[in-house]
Amino acid sequence: MILNSEFRIPFPGKKKVGIVAFYDGGNVFNPGHVGRVSNLNWTNSVGLGFRYATLVGPIRVDVGRNLSPVPGLNPTQLFVSLGQAF
Repeated sequence: MILNSEFRIPFPGKKKVGIVAFYDGGNVFNPGHVGRVSNLNWTNSVGLGFRYATLVGPIRVDVGRNLSPVPGLNPTQLFVSLGQAF
């Protein structure tokens, strides 16, 4: 199960540039436990991003923070990609 939302804000005076705030949440269930709320281990991430429109799609630079961190992994991550997320 996955939930993604993104709030896109155009950058004033710059047609090809924008900023975003986003939320990502989700969980992977064992096949026999789908829908059992007691087995829900939902993970939540929030972040901010920058978008620059190109001919092949936006260049995206995002910094996200996992609010349910996994021990041993840095909860803050940087992502750079090309194209729409969804």
